Amino acid sequence: MTDLLEPWKPVEEQRRRGLEKELKRELPRDHALAGKSVRAVAVRMDRDDVLFEVLGGVYAVVHLTWTGRRERSSECPLTQLFSSLQDWLERGMAPDHEEFSLGD
Repeated sequence: MTDLLEPWKPVEEQRRRGLEKELKRELPRDHALAGKSVRAVAVRMDRDDVLFEVLGGVYAVVHLTWTGRRERSSECPLTQLFSSLQDWLERGMAPDHEEFSLGD
Protein backbone atom coordinates (compact mmCIF):
# COMPACT_ATOMS: atom_id res chain seq x y z
CA MET A 1 0.00 0.00 0.00
CA THR A 2 1.07 3.56 -0.66
CA ASP A 3 2.36 5.85 2.09
CA LEU A 4 -0.52 7.00 4.23
CA LEU A 5 -1.02 10.48 5.63
CA GLU A 6 -2.26 11.15 9.15
CA PRO A 7 -4.76 10.40 10.51
CA TRP A 8 -4.63 7.13 8.53
CA LYS A 9 -2.28 4.27 9.33
CA PRO A 10 -1.93 0.72 8.01
CA VAL A 11 -3.84 -2.04 9.77
CA GLU A 12 -1.61 -4.22 11.91
CA GLU A 13 -1.88 -7.85 10.83
CA GLN A 14 -3.12 -9.09 14.22
CA ARG A 15 -5.93 -6.49 14.16
CA ARG A 16 -7.06 -7.14 10.57
CA ARG A 17 -9.23 -10.18 11.28
CA GLY A 18 -10.99 -8.49 14.20
CA LEU A 19 -11.97 -5.50 12.04
CA GLU A 20 -13.20 -7.76 9.25
CA LYS A 21 -15.24 -9.88 11.69
CA GLU A 22 -16.80 -6.79 13.29
CA LEU A 23 -17.81 -5.47 9.88
CA LYS A 24 -19.49 -8.77 8.99
CA ARG A 25 -21.33 -8.79 12.35
CA GLU A 26 -22.64 -5.25 11.80
CA LEU A 27 -23.75 -5.48 8.16
CA PRO A 28 -27.49 -5.81 7.56
CA ARG A 29 -28.50 -8.05 4.66
CA ASP A 30 -29.33 -5.07 2.43
CA HIS A 31 -26.14 -3.07 3.06
CA ALA A 32 -23.93 -2.22 0.04
CA LEU A 33 -21.11 -4.44 1.40
CA ALA A 34 -23.25 -7.39 2.51
CA GLY A 35 -21.91 -10.65 1.09
CA LYS A 36 -18.77 -9.02 -0.33
CA SER A 37 -15.23 -10.22 0.34
CA VAL A 38 -13.33 -7.43 2.08
CA ARG A 39 -9.87 -6.86 3.53
CA ALA A 40 -9.12 -4.18 6.13
CA VAL A 41 -6.14 -2.13 4.93
CA ALA A 42 -6.06 1.10 6.98
CA VAL A 43 -7.59 2.67 10.08
CA ARG A 44 -8.19 6.27 11.00
CA MET A 45 -6.45 7.03 14.31
CA ASP A 46 -9.00 9.56 15.58
CA ARG A 47 -12.25 7.81 14.62
CA ASP A 48 -13.70 4.35 14.19
CA ASP A 49 -13.22 4.54 10.41
CA VAL A 50 -11.66 1.63 8.54
CA LEU A 51 -10.62 1.47 4.89
CA PHE A 52 -11.62 -1.85 3.38
CA GLU A 53 -10.53 -3.17 0.01
CA VAL A 54 -13.50 -4.86 -1.60
CA LEU A 55 -12.90 -7.74 -4.00
CA GLY A 56 -12.98 -6.20 -7.47
CA GLY A 57 -10.88 -3.12 -6.76
CA VAL A 58 -13.46 -0.95 -5.01
CA TYR A 59 -12.59 0.61 -1.65
CA ALA A 60 -14.90 1.55 1.20
CA VAL A 61 -14.45 3.66 4.30
CA VAL A 62 -16.72 2.26 6.99
CA HIS A 63 -17.48 3.86 10.33
CA LEU A 64 -17.81 0.80 12.55
CA THR A 65 -20.35 1.08 15.37
CA TRP A 66 -18.80 -1.63 17.60
CA THR A 67 -22.21 -2.87 18.68
CA GLY A 68 -21.16 -6.47 18.06
CA ARG A 69 -24.46 -7.14 16.31
CA ARG A 70 -26.22 -6.56 13.00
CA GLU A 71 -27.41 -3.01 12.42
CA ARG A 72 -31.11 -2.48 11.65
CA SER A 73 -30.73 0.16 8.95
CA SER A 74 -29.12 -0.47 5.56
CA GLU A 75 -27.38 2.88 6.03
CA CYS A 76 -25.42 1.60 9.03
CA PRO A 77 -22.59 1.20 9.44
CA LEU A 78 -22.01 4.45 7.53
CA THR A 79 -20.05 3.67 4.37
CA GLN A 80 -18.45 5.74 1.65
CA LEU A 81 -17.48 3.89 -1.54
CA PHE A 82 -14.50 4.76 -3.75
CA SER A 83 -13.96 3.44 -7.27
CA SER A 84 -10.25 2.73 -6.71
CA LEU A 85 -7.37 3.25 -4.31
CA GLN A 86 -6.43 6.39 -6.25
CA ASP A 87 -9.98 7.69 -5.85
CA TRP A 88 -9.73 7.20 -2.06
CA LEU A 89 -6.30 8.86 -1.92
CA GLU A 90 -7.72 11.94 -3.63
CA ARG A 91 -11.27 12.18 -2.27
CA GLY A 92 -10.79 10.44 1.09
CA MET A 93 -7.30 10.49 2.56
CA ALA A 94 -6.19 13.92 1.28
CA PRO A 95 -9.20 15.83 2.72
CA ASP A 96 -8.97 13.82 5.96
CA HIS A 97 -5.30 14.79 6.27
CA GLU A 98 -6.05 18.44 5.65
CA GLU A 99 -8.85 18.44 8.25
CA PHE A 100 -6.66 16.57 10.77
CA SER A 101 -3.72 18.93 10.23
CA LEU A 102 -5.89 22.00 10.84
CA GLY A 103 -6.81 20.57 14.22
CA ASP A 104 -3.21 20.88 15.47
